[in-house]
Amino acid sequence: MDGQDARLLALFKQRDEQAIAETQAIYGSVCLGIAKHILRNEQDAEECVNDAMMSVWQQIPPAEPQSFRAYLMTVTRNLAASRLEQRNAQKRGGGVQPVSIESDAPDLTAPGADPAEHAEASELSALLERFLNALPQRDRIIFIERFWFYKPEAEIAANYGLSPGNVRVKLSRMKKKLAACLKKEGYHE
Repeated sequence: MDGQDARLLALFKQRDEQAIAETQAIYGSVCLGIAKHILRNEQDAEECVNDAMMSVWQQIPPAEPQSFRAYLMTVTRNLAASRLEQRNAQKRGGGVQPVSIESDAPDLTAPGADPAEHAEASELSALLERFLNALPQRDRIIFIERFWFYKPEAEIAANYGLSPGNVRVKLSRMKKKLAACLKKEGYHE
């Protein structure tokens, strides 16, 4: 963890309210970008970032993330995805549906979380990291942009000079490779 993140984490642990203001100043625009890609609504994205800051305030301590930045972005992403899911449930089919390779995983950072689940999640995370690192860089970025940041295939295609159909095929092939990798390691569909 770099010095800036260590300092922010220390402020949160000390319950210093300056932690939120400094986190907002340093990472607010990054978090807003993540939320806007998922929610496609400026006001909802801003509310989501505020909720993320409050959630991190409530979670640290006892949570002690190894990477504060990654932790904050994950909280933001998960809150935005949850908000999108709620919004779409209210509309019953309206809007953009999230595309995810995740299941409804429990919060492994919560007090009383099952250590066995945490160990399995860590193993799965390491497997996913190995899978992504084995991909060519552009494919890895396309995969992450689609399944982590919820970017539309058309936007990804435009960014890389590809057709949306080409992106769709690439993603389909990568998902099949990931499924085979998971099956080989003993994870079942």
